[in-house]
Amino acid sequence: MKRSIEAIRRQELSEAAFEVMTRHGLSGTTVARVAQCAGMSQGMVHHYFTSKADLLEAAMWEVTRKYRRIVVEEVRKHDSARGKLNAVIETGFTPQMFQQHFARAWLSFCGEAAFIPQYARLQAFMFNRMQSNFAAYLRQLISADQVRQAARMLCMQSHGIWLRCALDAEGVSREEALTQMYRLADTLLAEAEAKTVRSAAR
Repeated sequence: MKRSIEAIRRQELSEAAFEVMTRHGLSGTTVARVAQCAGMSQGMVHHYFTSKADLLEAAMWEVTRKYRRIVVEEVRKHDSARGKLNAVIETGFTPQMFQQHFARAWLSFCGEAAFIPQYARLQAFMFNRMQSNFAAYLRQLISADQVRQAARMLCMQSHGIWLRCALDAEGVSREEALTQMYRLADTLLAEAEAKTVRSAAR
């Protein structure tokens, strides 16, 4: 299906807004900078977005859609549930995005989510989507009553790593991030198995 000019322009501006946000942070992201980055006039930005908040929300939605496509592509490369679970873990720290300037942009957005309802809704959607991705494959590895807690712990660990990547002077390497995530996954699966064995022995 052929995309409309409006859809194309909105995507271009969304991508430009996210690029500006990674360079200057949320407070430094202005309509003028986004327009310059996209090679458009400020009037064009205002034509497609009613406010800066709408523009930045669209930018984060664009990132969310790209992340979703990456997850689907990587998961399809694996046959086992553990392989698919590992793929979800790894796509949370892609080399292209797991960088300090991206982490700082994400942290700025999350900080504003406490005050801007539309940001809060998007942040909640992103967290729930990640939790759902983990849960989809954890269900094939552990008992149903343990899935939600395990998925939530993996999400919280991932968010904590992104936080440290944003705030630590030297950031966090992808290798360190994946090591921590795999270690937590191994621990959660081992504890779940042990719990299942204890329950069966009663």
